[in-house]
This record gives sequence, structure tokens and C-alpha cells, in this order.
Amino acid sequence: MRRSDTASRAVRTVLNGSLNTPSRLALCVISGAALGAAFPKFDINLLAWVAFVPLLYAVEGETMGRVFGCAWLQGLTCYVVSLYWIEFTLHHFAGVNPILAAGPLVLLAAIMALFSGFAIWAAQFAAVRLGLPIFVTLPIAWPAMEWLRSFFPIGFPWNLLGYTAYRNLELIQFAEITGVYGVSALIVFFNAVVFIVLFGRHSRRVQTWSLGALTALMLAAVAFGIMRIDRLQSQPPAGRIRVAMVQGDIPQSIKWDPAFLDTSFEVYFDQTQQAARHHVDLVVWPEAAAAFFFQPTALYPPRFAGDALYRERLLKLAAGIGDPILFGAPALGVASDGEIGTYNRAYLVSGAGKVVDYYDKIQLVPFGEYVPMRPLLGRLVNRIVHGFGDMIAGSVQTLFPVKGAQLGVLICYESIFPDLTRRAVKRGADVLINITNDAWYGESSAPSQLLAMAALRAVETKVPMVRVANTGISAIIEPDGRITARTPLFKRGTEIEDVSWRPRRTVYTVVGDLFSEICFVLTLVGVLLAILRGRGAQTVPSPVAGTLNRNGSS
Repeated sequence: MRRSDTASRAVRTVLNGSLNTPSRLALCVISGAALGAAFPKFDINLLAWVAFVPLLYAVEGETMGRVFGCAWLQGLTCYVVSLYWIEFTLHHFAGVNPILAAGPLVLLAAIMALFSGFAIWAAQFAAVRLGLPIFVTLPIAWPAMEWLRSFFPIGFPWNLLGYTAYRNLELIQFAEITGVYGVSALIVFFNAVVFIVLFGRHSRRVQTWSLGALTALMLAAVAFGIMRIDRLQSQPPAGRIRVAMVQGDIPQSIKWDPAFLDTSFEVYFDQTQQAARHHVDLVVWPEAAAAFFFQPTALYPPRFAGDALYRERLLKLAAGIGDPILFGAPALGVASDGEIGTYNRAYLVSGAGKVVDYYDKIQLVPFGEYVPMRPLLGRLVNRIVHGFGDMIAGSVQTLFPVKGAQLGVLICYESIFPDLTRRAVKRGADVLINITNDAWYGESSAPSQLLAMAALRAVETKVPMVRVANTGISAIIEPDGRITARTPLFKRGTEIEDVSWRPRRTVYTVVGDLFSEICFVLTLVGVLLAILRGRGAQTVPSPVAGTLNRNGSS
């Protein structure tokens, strides 16, 4: 062994020995806070590329139980920092005491942190027992757990790691192959290599190979991105529609108050008439902009006669301007158990004042539009959405025809589900329309986070998105993820933009979450092989076999 290597090992032994439990926990909290700050609204996205380094240092040489605990603490901190808007929403719109409102925030953050804990645990466990570098196992385990979070246990894939890079357009274009999960994998790979290079946990050969692989991947991703953006911009469009995005800015405190229904309707009525003077092809209102029950036909129960009158006014508005209107509204329906319920629905009304078709929201908001495991949790949960009760989920994605384009609609937070979006595009959607009501979140980080997540849907599918929000942020998202025509929060007005599309389908559109599914299978196989190979191991000496443990022996 060379003298320099001996000295290096001695220094690392001293550093490792000085890392007591409080210091280790502090590193986990720092790691989580840095990662949380990488998401909008803080938007310090460069932090995501190094945020895991303190955590990896903290768990080096620890027992597997402590590895999981440290990773869970990091995840808890990250999600409390980035999802603080939950407390704001519960306090301001559900009337929950601020201290009590922090409870659901911490509970959700704790559940999401379990996925972070298992990802780091699985990566470390497989790395040590199978003799693999951490930069191999972590980029597999992390996207695997993100994919699992998208549908289990309640489906809440909010703030996946890859979203922190939404502004790095050249870097993220390869998401059209892997989905956002590939971007997440690249970011954790970068973190693992930085950890290896800075702290010398491996031989020089491993360090050199990891740094070389990282450099090659980053250069390949950027080169691919530059090529794809240039091709998108040079390719002639297959068609173009002129869209009016009506941002009504109706406060959530009065939105469902019958006393303000006429005033709110007049806002959209006036804005739509003004937009029609600019020769638009489509007027888009936000989610539930029509704050009354809009039914496909004129048949209404007697007690909803007032809603029928508003329905007639809306149809006459479309006929009067001669332009189609796409809008959100609640609708009455019958659930599978025979009970009367409501749909969160999007309608398209033609320029002749006829209902063309409608789409029922498929991915409902847990604890907002329905209560998961109602027999167990129903009595413990206060729903945020007043007056709706449990909603009925839709089952079929509807495509709306407008001037040669097929429009796929995503209602509210459906835009954070990659697979739901790509299925609409695979069915033939040329343009995505995301209607939403973000008034719940105030001026918190949530509207900015939703916009960032929606941007990756355009990158994955190479289909433009028109995002129309009640209180903002409304915007046009180009197929390469560029956010244009962005409106400010809480400002009423109408933005009119031309939206063009191109007849192109991406690998992700065709194969879906194949990349993340392969990562999930590899993670399970890796953990199983690690269990079979090292049943007797009680501690984890380091992120790779053959390096130092806490006592300094090799």
C-alpha cells in the first residue's frame, strides 16, 4: 500500500470517528432542507445536485437500521420544507388551528419519507453485500421508489426529484425516453459521484471511472437536448389554434357561496366576450369555473332549477360569440353503489351552443375529493372541499376536437401523473389542456410546483400544454418544456396565445414507465441477492465493499 493511501485512510478514520449521533442527524436535516429548497418556490435547483452528499456521509459505516432512519429523517425534512402549503390550506380554508394543521403536513411528509428511506437503504444494502459502488445502486433504487409512490398507497407523486431540473431545458430532454424518473436517476448519480470523489471512499480507479461515466452522461444528455430542441423549433407545425386563457381570479372564500354565483359567472361572461373580439379558436376556463351543476342535457331535478338557468346562459354565450368554450364544472351522477354523487368534469361546448362532449376527472385528490380507506379513516378526516362529499372518479379519457386538433384534458393535479398524461397523448392528443383551481394554496409554493411538474409532461410527450388556473399560474408550455405567456398570481385577465403542435410521438409515449419499472425490478432483485449473499452481516462497513469501517480497518 502506498504511503499517500495510508495517510488518506488515516484522515478518513479520524473524520469518521468524530461524527457522533447529533452530528449525523444534523447532516440528515441539512441534506433534507437543501433538497426541499431545490423545489419551487425556493427554486435553488442546483442544491439538488449535491443535497444527498451530507446524507451519504452521515450513513457511511452505520447499521442498516440507522441507514434507514437517517434517510427517513432527510426525507421528512425535505417534504416538510417543500409541502408547507398543506398547513396553509388547512388553516385558511378548512378553519383548522395552525398548530393542528401542521399535523397532516407532518403525517404526509412522514409517509412520503418512507420511500426515501427505503431507496437509500436498498441502495446501501445492495452496494455493500454485492460489492457494488453506491453510484450504481442509488440511481436504480431512487427512481424505483418514486415510481412506486405514484400509485401506492394513495398515489401522490408530488415533487419527484427530477422536477428540480425543469428549467435546465437542454439537460432534461431525454425525459422523452425515460420519463421524469430518468432525470431523477441522473441527479442522484451526480450526488453519488460527488460523494465518492470528495471523500475518497473508493479506490482511484473507481473514482476515475465514476467521474468519467458522469461526464459522459452529462455531455450526452446536453447534446441530445440541444439536438432535440433545435429539431423541434425547425420542424414545421402540423396545425395551430388560437387560445384564450381566462383567469377569473375568484377567491376561494366566495367561490361556492350562492350569493356570489352571479358575480362570478359575470366575470367569465365578460372576459369571454372580450376574448372573442380577437378571433380566437377556443376559450378555456379553469377547473370548476362554472360553480354550478352543469349537466349534459337540460334535464335537472326540480331543486336544481337555478343551475339549469345558468347552464342555458353559458350555452347562449358560446352561441353568441360563435367560438367553442372548454370549461370545468361539477356534475351530478350516480355512483356504482347507487348513491348520488358528483363528478369533477370538463365540458366542451361548440360555437353553436351545443355540448360536444365531457371528461370526468380520473385521478381524484386523496383527502380532498375522496377519502382513501374510508371505513378506517372516514371519521378522522375533515375534507377540504366543502359541499361536494366524495366524488366519483371517471374512467375514460376524452379527446375534444377543435379546429383539426385533438385536445386531451387534465384536471388539476392530474398533471403530476406522467402515465395518465402519456396515455392521453398515445390515444391521439395533439394539445394538452390543464385546467385547475390553485386558489387553495394562496401565494405559497404549490402553484409554482404544479407548473414545474406540468412542464415535464410536455417534455416527456413533446406535446404543448395550455394551463389555465383560476388564480394563476396560467401559462403555455412548449413541447421542449419552455414556459411562456406566464400570468401572475391573483390577477384577473385573459391571455390570448397561438399554440402549435407537431405530429411526433416519443419513446416514453409508446413504452410508458418502462425505465422506472426496470429499476424497480432490479432493486427487488438486488435486495434479494444481498439477503441471500450476506445473511450473517449485522453492520454496513461503507457504501462499497473493501473500504474502511468506523474503526479504520479494511
